[in-house]
Amino acid sequence: MLNFKKNLRLSLFLIVMLAATGLMCGSILQQPSTGMTAAIETVVERSVYELPTIFQGDEDNEVTPEVEVAKIVINAPSTGDVGELIRFDLSDSVAESFKWLRVPESVDFEVYANGRRAVFSARKPGEYMVIVACAYQGTVDVTTHTVIIIGPDPAPLPPGPNNNYPVVPKPADGASLVVWMPYWCSSIQCPKDETMRLAASFESIVATIAAGINTTPQEIIVATSTANRQALGESITAWMPVLQNLQSALKTRSEAGIIVTAEQHAEAWREIAEGLRAYAALFNVLED
Repeated sequence: MLNFKKNLRLSLFLIVMLAATGLMCGSILQQPSTGMTAAIETVVERSVYELPTIFQGDEDNEVTPEVEVAKIVINAPSTGDVGELIRFDLSDSVAESFKWLRVPESVDFEVYANGRRAVFSARKPGEYMVIVACAYQGTVDVTTHTVIIIGPDPAPLPPGPNNNYPVVPKPADGASLVVWMPYWCSSIQCPKDETMRLAASFESIVATIAAGINTTPQEIIVATSTANRQALGESITAWMPVLQNLQSALKTRSEAGIIVTAEQHAEAWREIAEGLRAYAALFNVLED
């Protein structure tokens, strides 16, 4: 019975974490569930582009240092090649049980050694993320790890039965979001119609900023989360690698003081929308 309760608690925790994916993997992904609203609003006030460990209590209610708590220590490469066997090792973690999730899902992924190790192999280039949660004596921990799978830089191919998506070369460091968005979208073969809907979502937030409806970073992020979830629906999970890259880029710009004011957010959102529409326009070339 004890193990059942422990596993149930861990499963529920992972579900809550996935419900809050909009913050854990990028606060622009989706609106958090109702039960998490108050906690997430507190997190947004601290940083609208990252998620602190709010599930272990606040500063007035922290676990004492003397008490050993659940802790995930993941040893894994951050890059790999297509077809290479990628190994994840959690042997140094403090945990009694684990839960794994890989995004996107794949049959080429296996967990063994009671959850302390896993392997996977990617069949095509792109970014692959694992989410791991663990439990130990009533405490829990969760972490994510992203592996970038590298393949040969493909040249644009003519339309064909197996080439229905644009191929975009990787931009140079320092390129604008207008340039990066098509690359991120092409790396996971985002559909044209969803790309257009997401572009319209970001443009709608620009309009609310201009109208004075959303004037703070917190308001802009929450409104964007809602709009993006409505635009993508259930497909938002498949878009997580793109939105995670975007979240990381926005966080970097925020820390550098480039995106602070409402006007600066509006300009960044215009770049995002323009990049999405540029990617969608590449489908016209394939169709010609």
